[in-house]
Parts: sequence; structure tokens; C-alpha cells
Amino acid sequence: MKITAKSLLCGAVACGLAFGIVLALAYWSGEARAVDSAALQGFLGLDRAGSRPLINSLIDIGNPAPVALIGISLALLALARGRPRVALFVLVLIAITSVSSQTLKALLAHPRPREVPAGIGDAAFPSGHATAIMSLAIALVVAMPARLRPPAAALGLGLVVAVSYSLVSLGGHFPSDVLGGYLLATGTALVLLAGLRAAEVRYPEREGRRKAVLVAHHWADRVAAVGLAAGLSIGVLVAGGLVILAAFRGPQIVDYAQANTTFFVVAGVLALSALLLLAALTSVLSRRA
Repeated sequence: MKITAKSLLCGAVACGLAFGIVLALAYWSGEARAVDSAALQGFLGLDRAGSRPLINSLIDIGNPAPVALIGISLALLALARGRPRVALFVLVLIAITSVSSQTLKALLAHPRPREVPAGIGDAAFPSGHATAIMSLAIALVVAMPARLRPPAAALGLGLVVAVSYSLVSLGGHFPSDVLGGYLLATGTALVLLAGLRAAEVRYPEREGRRKAVLVAHHWADRVAAVGLAAGLSIGVLVAGGLVILAAFRGPQIVDYAQANTTFFVVAGVLALSALLLLAALTSVLSRRA
């Protein structure tokens, strides 16, 4: 099935509708607010003094300076691969989502549940960090060669989940704020991809330009492959360490799960949402207009 610009825009509209539904539930549904608060309480229980440096380091990845640095690096990679439009996509995506998330926070400020002692302000939806890290994950997938997009999506997913869980465990956001950030980033990316797809159909890139950068393209692909391999290796090592730690603390984890069922369900929903959004985008990129 071919994916057209119109199809991508329909996907963006779906993200917008989902964003509105999450917002309405988080602000005006008593049951949803109770679930949000219970899940947050479970996340807060994960905060331990020994893990605080790692959690803070993960959150820092979503700060403006690292986001800009990573975004520029991905744009340069796209340029080296002879894809100036993709480079522009990366920069515009990060710029728009950075501004829009902060603007929406101010416009959508609303009193949140106070029963959880996390100190979350009224202007928290959507999460700026969650929006930024999802935007980076999407940019990573788009900037990569086609054969490297699945592992890029896997790396992006791990980063998104790690940063998001860290945000909530320190009481910076409710889970609904994080989900709103995912949807904002994905919806914005789909709009920009629709423009990119339309431009590719109407103004195809010249083959001569591609041949002129063949050598740079080759080395850029190698750099991308090495970078992804390094990132995935680190991710596997960290995940392995967590599995070993969980094996030693099995009884405590079972007890915590029984006492915080809502937390485990919501944590799973966040991870599954990020997985589905990134998988859908990766699938879209594999199809020609």
C-alpha cells in the first residue's frame, strides 16, 4: 500500500484527536485523574538515592542544549548522505516541537491532583522533555538509511522509555503529560513528513546530485551504522544489568507489583504507545508515495 501526503496528514489528525482525548481525561475525568495519580505514586516509589545520578543524566538528554546538539548532528548526517530535505526536516521538527510544547504548556495550564506530593505545577501538559526525546527518536529514524531504520527505532524507543520513566519517577510530570508529549511530537512529524513526501513527488531530487556525494554518502552510512551499534550495545548492557538486578530482587518486585498494579499497567501503556508510534513511522518511511 502506497503512503501519500494525504494519508500522513490523516495520521497527524488522528494524533491530534488522541492528544485532545488524553488532555480531556487528564483534566476532567475523575477516574482518569485517579489512575494518573496512582501511577505517579508508583513511579515515585522507584526514586532511590543510588539511582538519582543515572536518572538525572537521562533527563538531561531532553534539555535544550543536548537536543539541539543531537539534532544538528543528525542533520549533518543527512546532508552527508545527500538528503538536504531530510536535514531540513530534522531541524524544523526539533524547532517546532520545542516551541510548541512550551507554548501549549502555558496555554493549557490547569490545576492537577494535589494528593500526590510531587510538586507538579499547573503548566505541565504536554511534557517538554517527552516531546523533545520523542522528536529526537523520530529524527534518528528518518535520518538513517532504510536498512538501519529498525535498529534506529529500537534505540530511539529505549531512549524514549528511559527518559520518560525518569521524568515521572522524579515527580516532574504525570504519565498523561508524557503521553501528550509523544502524540505532539508524532503528529508534528507526520505533518512535516507529508510536506516532504509531497515535495519528493513534485520535485524529485536530481540523480546528479546524488552521484556527486556518493563517497560522502558511503562513509556517512558507515558512521551511522557504527553509532547505532555503539548505542544499542550500551542499551543492551544497561538492560542486562537491570535484568540481573531484578533477578536478585524478585520478591521485592513481586510485592511492589502487587501493591502498585496501576503503576505497572500505566508504565506498560507508555512503553507500548512509544513502540506503536515509532513502529508506525518506521513502516511509513519504508513505503514509497
